[in-house]
Order: sequence, then C-alpha cells, then structure tokens
Amino acid sequence: VLEHGLYKHGSAELEAYIIEIMAKCGLDHYMIHRYPHQFSGGQRQRIVIARALALQPEFVVCDESVSALDVSIQSQILNLLQDLKEESQLTYLFISHDLSVIKHVSDRIGVMYLGDMVELCESDTLYENPLHPYSKSLISAIPTTTQSRQNRIILKGDIPSNIIPPSGCKFRTRCPLARGTCAKVAPELREVEPGHQVACHFYEETKNII
Repeated sequence: VLEHGLYKHGSAELEAYIIEIMAKCGLDHYMIHRYPHQFSGGQRQRIVIARALALQPEFVVCDESVSALDVSIQSQILNLLQDLKEESQLTYLFISHDLSVIKHVSDRIGVMYLGDMVELCESDTLYENPLHPYSKSLISAIPTTTQSRQNRIILKGDIPSNIIPPSGCKFRTRCPLARGTCAKVAPELREVEPGHQVACHFYEETKNII
C-alpha cells in the first residue's frame, strides 16, 4: 500500500484501511500489533489474503493456497475466498493438486500433466464426463463416502522427466489407451464438444476405462 502510494506512512487513514481489510478477511483489529509467530496457520493464510486484497486487484492467483491447512481450516479459507469473490467481483486463478478443493472454487477447470494442458472445460462437465484418461484417474482418486463411485484407477509406471519427456504424448507411458500413434504424434488441445477441449487421440474410449 505504501509502495504504491495509496496512503502515507504512519497516517490514520492507513491504519483505518488496514483494519478494514483485516475485518474483511476475518481478522480482529487488535491483531494488528501481533508478531508473525503469534498467529495460527489459518490466521496467517487470512493475512496473506488480506495483503493480496489491499491493492484492490481484479485478478488474484491462488497457488496451493490451502494445501498446508487441515480440512476444517481449508473450509473456512475457501468460504472466505468465495465471499470475497462475490463482494469484490474478483477473478481467481486457483492452482491446486486437490480436485476436491478445485471443485468448490472453480467455474472452469484446466487439467495439466507435465506442463501441458490436457483438458479444459466447465467444472461440472469435468466431474461428470472427463474425456482425458489422466483427468478420469484424478477424479477416481477423490475420497468419497458414497458407494456409487467406480474403483480407483491406478496409473502404472513412474512420472517421466519433464526435462527429457517421452516422445509424442507425454502421458502415453502411463496411459491405458496408449498406442503407436501416441508415441509419434503429440495430441493437440482441441474442442470436441461445445466448451470442452481435450488433448487425446483416443478420448472417446476414456469412458471404457475402469
């Protein structure tokens, strides 16, 4: 805030603004004088969010923003992010390895493997009808209490090096649908259904993977 010239150092306006931002993020005003070691993990995450919002952005990158928190605190932070999104008309780029978290945050989801986008579509579409084998395997790994879920899809082999990646499709060394074409030609990300893009030569057979 000071570096961007929004308020003068030591001014009453600056302190009032900081307290206002803190309140939006669920932090009490008396915490302004605490030291870092006096905050819990959830409170520290709220401070990070408050710092990001202090400059009144329209676009916020959230990179693994709840991965280090336990489930109960994760829920609080996700609810806070959702409230702030609606209140301040924010757009998030939310990066996470946890698809159960992604589901509750995102309107559109892009699935990446070794740096390449392999599927891009609306959130509900991905969970109801994944078209890339990697996406389907990730969704099968989400913990559930229902009995309707099919068995988890276990990918074979190790994740290859991204410095010297496999030829053609990077996922082919672990893909149950891989064939000779996959080793020769890298699939392009293309729209196969309205608003649904996938990079797979044989995406139509993904539904048969069990």
